[in-house]
Amino acid sequence: MHQIKTEEGETINLYRNGTLQIQASPALKSKFEEDYNQYSGSTSPAPSPAGTSTGQPALESMVAPATSKQVFVVHGHDETAREQLELVLHKLGIDHFVLQNSGGGGLTIIESLEAKIGQNSTATSFGIVLMTPDDMGYAQSHGPDSIQPRARQNVVLEMGMLISSIGRRNMAILVKGHIEKPSDADGILYIPFNNHVKETVPRLANRLKESGFVLNPDKVAHASS
Repeated sequence: MHQIKTEEGETINLYRNGTLQIQASPALKSKFEEDYNQYSGSTSPAPSPAGTSTGQPALESMVAPATSKQVFVVHGHDETAREQLELVLHKLGIDHFVLQNSGGGGLTIIESLEAKIGQNSTATSFGIVLMTPDDMGYAQSHGPDSIQPRARQNVVLEMGMLISSIGRRNMAILVKGHIEKPSDADGILYIPFNNHVKETVPRLANRLKESGFVLNPDKVAHASS
């Protein structure tokens, strides 16, 4: 994935499949749409008809739909898995926030976290924790023979903040491969996958719907493919 940050605060993500995604306020997204139409000569955001090409990505695939519900994404060092998750959420039409993709607004990391998922924050409706085997660790009392893959410590910290802020019923934890899970996090929905985040879509979609998200069945099928 390639990423562009504008002076106005937009984050533009370009995925390997040609999809462009905008992370910005509705006003900035609208301005981007106007600028894009002016540049491309398009008068409609509709994609080009099948079999034709303008040389530009369809605008429909470029601007993430506006929604009052936002998903906060927690992730570690597996950039491929993070990109896969962002693409899945884009296909589902779900607005999401990834701290790494934001400019931070001059805030420290912990201040940014508090603003989005602190106990007094109302910015986040749902949390997805992407647990990937980025670290290795073991209990000193058990010795090095008990070493296991673990998620990054920041992932565990942010997961705890999410539980405190929005409750475990508004969360899903996506677990890649074999990984040691925090023992105090039992009762939270763990959704395993091996090769691609899209393996989690059926169960993730059900969890999102239980939390109040309205999902298009065709988009769910598309995100699973």
